[in-house]
Amino acid sequence: MKKHDTKIHIVDSAIDLFWRKSYHGVSMNELSAEAGVNKATIYQHFASKEELAIAAVARAADSTTAYIYQYSFDHSDNPETRLKTIFSIVYEMHRGIQESEGHCRGCPFVNLGVELSTSNDRIRAAVDSVFSSFREYYAQIAGPGAKQSKTAASLMAIMNGCLVAAKIENRPEAILDGQKRALALLAG
Repeated sequence: MKKHDTKIHIVDSAIDLFWRKSYHGVSMNELSAEAGVNKATIYQHFASKEELAIAAVARAADSTTAYIYQYSFDHSDNPETRLKTIFSIVYEMHRGIQESEGHCRGCPFVNLGVELSTSNDRIRAAVDSVFSSFREYYAQIAGPGAKQSKTAASLMAIMNGCLVAAKIENRPEAILDGQKRALALLAG
């Protein structure tokens, strides 16, 4: 593999492991095994596990933006349709994970943010930055007006909450429950 491809592969492996097991639940040995490289190769690309986690957050955010948010916006101008599409894509992804793994993983950003928010300011800030970028999509869905920011924050809170519920209940349908609440909020 080329050096750039190796780095991306390491980050992708880290995304999956952190999402499945948690930051503290993953050792550098597991990361190297998952990526199929030795630890020295990981350290050639990342000074620490923290640096790798920050890179994983950024790459996962880019993927989420393209696969979920941008896709939803590219396929419709209608705010309600955009919101339905966002929740539907997230539901289908989590339904597939639950069918193949036997459990729901929740949101990778919420999981990492909750786990590390009081112990690692850099990772907390990286997750917060991701949430800010996602909130912009919800603000566009909410439309103009004095309540836009509050509605956008509420829509995002519904999404995050239903992902937590899906994980705790091991029930991806909790995402569809959140979709109904989000659509009702948008309708107003």
